[in-house]
Amino acid sequence: MSKPAEWSMEVSKQLYGLEHSIRGEYLTVDETGSLVLKVGEESIRIIDLMKKYGLETAYIRFLPAIKSAMRRVLDTYRTLSQVHGYIGKFQPVFPMKVNPIPIVIDAIWKYGEEFNWGFNTGSIGEIKLLHKYLNKGSRLLIYDGVVSDNVIKLLMDFEKAGWNVIVDVESEHDLQVLSKYPDMHVGLRVKPFYKPGGKWSHSAGLEGKFGLTINTLLKLIREYKWLNERAILIHVHGGSQIYELKHIAALFEEAKTLLNDLRNIGFENISIIDAGGGMAYPYHDSRKGTPESPNYTIVDYINLLIKKFKDVQPHPTLVFEGGRYIVASHRIVVAKVVDVRPYSTEYKPFENGNGARMAEIPDSIEGIKKILQYTRDIQSKIKSKTLTLAERERVEDIITHFREEIIVKLVGIIRSNPSSIEKIIDDPLIYKALTSPSKRFIVSLSLFADIPDAVLVNQYFQVTPIQKLDEKPDVLAVLGDLTCDSMGELREFISDVEIETSIDSWFNRMDFRINHLPKKYLKLGGIPLHLPGKDEDYYIAFLDTGAYQDPLAMKHNLIYGAPEIVMDVDDSGKPVIKVFIRGRKSYL
Repeated sequence: MSKPAEWSMEVSKQLYGLEHSIRGEYLTVDETGSLVLKVGEESIRIIDLMKKYGLETAYIRFLPAIKSAMRRVLDTYRTLSQVHGYIGKFQPVFPMKVNPIPIVIDAIWKYGEEFNWGFNTGSIGEIKLLHKYLNKGSRLLIYDGVVSDNVIKLLMDFEKAGWNVIVDVESEHDLQVLSKYPDMHVGLRVKPFYKPGGKWSHSAGLEGKFGLTINTLLKLIREYKWLNERAILIHVHGGSQIYELKHIAALFEEAKTLLNDLRNIGFENISIIDAGGGMAYPYHDSRKGTPESPNYTIVDYINLLIKKFKDVQPHPTLVFEGGRYIVASHRIVVAKVVDVRPYSTEYKPFENGNGARMAEIPDSIEGIKKILQYTRDIQSKIKSKTLTLAERERVEDIITHFREEIIVKLVGIIRSNPSSIEKIIDDPLIYKALTSPSKRFIVSLSLFADIPDAVLVNQYFQVTPIQKLDEKPDVLAVLGDLTCDSMGELREFISDVEIETSIDSWFNRMDFRINHLPKKYLKLGGIPLHLPGKDEDYYIAFLDTGAYQDPLAMKHNLIYGAPEIVMDVDDSGKPVIKVFIRGRKSYL
């Protein structure tokens, strides 16, 4: 039997989610314990970029990640279509709502030329942004916003330039407008009856925002006789970040049934099926079937898509919308820690008035639970009381003393009897104590501006230090941003380490909280980090922030507009780095 590993960079890579099926292609750790980007044959340390340009906060945009994701999608389809004998076309489109900033759209256009990557738009502003590409080539353009004469006139410019334009209809109003434009192709956007799980499940079902109900569709078919001639696409959108494959399967099945039934009642021109968004990005790549960790891959998704529609004759064109999957990994937010504070009361050895220490912590798990409950009762009983400074100090010291001494005692119990860890982590009260934060790191960013979905929908983003990845973490820390808002904090961290490690590795160096347990999927109450040394610049990276975060950014406290480091490669594979020092540069 091999000896359990001590702390190593391999443990760090698993702890911080760096052995990832997507970003692991280009993001890794070098021999110095630094986070590096692999660009062709070169490796570039992120900390060197931050120091070279004197930045406390930056968005690092690694554009080759977008091309890599595109190629992965197309290669997967080509392989699986041959396996299943599928001869229908495959048509990827980028939903511009996912990230419509010019640098991303430029990358989609440039890289998409090889793959004939089209666009999905939902507003007149997005159409106008695409207008710069009007005469640079022709792509598929699906519009599924509110239809108006102004929208149609802009779309007709694309049609005249050779683009394949399809306008989704979701209401009688849309059909009234389109009646005046007989040459415009139409898509039928239908509400899925099935509601998948997840944060966006309300997108589907009869009360969902998007699409026609069947009774409305059948009514409009009777009233607008031209519809069966002009309709060439069915669009069924089940929501975003659908994390269980069974939900994807149910939506595909519904779309297939709808396609067959409409063809049977005279819609013979429908040749395109758009199964909508929903392809989940693995913010954590443990395949657990959770909102941050889907239980399927791009291979599973496309395999299922082809299998569902291979029995439909003739084979329809399959539209792939997965915009989150394409752009999430390209942007990394990096920010400096500008202050370290106690999370609660700062711990100090407690003595009573006679110089004696407080009562010893019991040696049993049951006894420790009673002490934990005691500290909770103290806080509950004094909620409505006004305390003097001396009384407040004593209460804080008692609570902190017991909290920290309990953790030391629990670590001792585990060291002497490793099998006790099972009982300990199964007890919510004790587990919370061992995975609670001890520090608050103030970080030079704004969650509202830089990763707003962390606030809006409690989206999980992988956090990692960009240095010291060869060292065991010191503490569990909550990350506080620079805004004057209590919601401006990030604390959730998923720990999922498969390597068998020594007991000493399980606990942080300074606060003795658990940072991982081998082969255990844990949710910690803070992020395992290192305490910065004196005069040390310590940086933290927030990964996979390339989808939705740019367009949703807010200006809370007027903290917004971080500098950008844009990385690409030239024709010879050499790194090309451009730096845009706009917006905030330093907060100190």
